[in-house]
Amino acid sequence: MLYRPERIYIESEVLNLHFCKNILQQYPDVEQIIIDSPAEIPELSATDFSITQGKRVLYLKRYQGSAFKLCPGFSLDVLCCNYYVIDLIENCPLECTYCILQAFLNKPLIVFHLNIEEIIEQTLSTIKKNPQSPFRVGTGEHSDSLALDHIFQVNPYLVETFSALPNATLELKTKTDLIDPLIGLDHKGRTVVAWSLNPHEIIEQNEFKTAPLEKRLQASARMVSEGYKVAFHFDPLIYYPNWRTGYAQTIEMMLDYVSPRHIAWISLGTLRYIPILKQIAEERFPNLSIFCNEFIPANDGKMRYLKKIRKELLQTISDLIRKGGPRIPLYLCMEKHSVWDDVMTVHPPNAEALEKYLKSNV
Repeated sequence: MLYRPERIYIESEVLNLHFCKNILQQYPDVEQIIIDSPAEIPELSATDFSITQGKRVLYLKRYQGSAFKLCPGFSLDVLCCNYYVIDLIENCPLECTYCILQAFLNKPLIVFHLNIEEIIEQTLSTIKKNPQSPFRVGTGEHSDSLALDHIFQVNPYLVETFSALPNATLELKTKTDLIDPLIGLDHKGRTVVAWSLNPHEIIEQNEFKTAPLEKRLQASARMVSEGYKVAFHFDPLIYYPNWRTGYAQTIEMMLDYVSPRHIAWISLGTLRYIPILKQIAEERFPNLSIFCNEFIPANDGKMRYLKKIRKELLQTISDLIRKGGPRIPLYLCMEKHSVWDDVMTVHPPNAEALEKYLKSNV
């Protein structure tokens, strides 16, 4: 079911922007409240206002500062992929039990940043000043890239913008099958549409309001028929009793729907979380079991599986992928060089080298 807001707050300074007018015209029957600052939003100061309630409220505002930046997960302690993000949306209508946004965002509302032209100018300025550097840029860091575009309608604009950038690739990450706005666009091969994948049982028990596995894969095949390259993210990998069979079947399905030659890259990352997330998630989702395993605090402040478990997950699943598609660029998300040495056949020395390795397949 498509997301529909129950209330909309609009900062007065964005009222005349094209994207704002377009959104408000879609919901003439939804309460629309014009404000001058977030201090006028009573939900933000209510002590009993929940994350679930917050997702029913849409907040339209201007982004202050630079919305184009390195991925917030970038760290010199691990081998990162030099990924850039554009902050267009904060919060997500989907309900994944492990989602870091539950503990990360200080505003429980769904927020749209509507000064799109200004944000894109910032983005283009950086990319064009570095014509020899490859850029991979995503919008799915603080929300799902496709789940709200029936409202925002920003993705066609982004695809068109990136189609003219020879040294940049746009990645749209999703757990939905809401691909209609991307059909028929002249993307020139510079947009990659990516899906987060997990076995059926993990999706059913932990990824609520998302598309089923088969629907995601059907959507990916449709994008291939539209000339897009696609990508897949097995992140987070969940260690559960039937994980070997579950992931083997998922990878087999993936390769049945999409030929390896159409896959731009695949990432692997194991479940990790900041300690407060466990309490928040278990309060929101009774009978949650994914945190009932052997976790230890890591140097980055996150709880992680024991290294033995992480290596077993990563080694097994990377072997399965390489068996079906040996030339698919495969990388680890937020893992140290020592883990790369143990489980990967390709080990770029640094973030820039990893970025070039991934970009070479697009």
